[in-house]
Amino acid sequence: MEKIYALVAKTEKLNYVLVLGLWVLGGALTLVGFPWVVLAILAMHIPETIFIGIPTGKENGNSLADSIALCMTFGFLWWMPVKHKLLQK
Repeated sequence: MEKIYALVAKTEKLNYVLVLGLWVLGGALTLVGFPWVVLAILAMHIPETIFIGIPTGKENGNSLADSIALCMTFGFLWWMPVKHKLLQK
């Protein structure tokens, strides 16, 4: 698991760009009547935010709003590096 944390932390900026691109693609597809990409992202990120993102954010000192926004936007690409940093302490 340590190797996965390290890899995600190492490629963090690239991952963020790719995820934002996926959100933009999903938004564009939603506008033309295909909302499934956005719905799939939301279906994955809502439980992830509740069970992992908020507790990890609290442990790291993030506000509730920041934890929700970051986890809903980036999912595990946000909380994995945070968790890795917390485990290093």
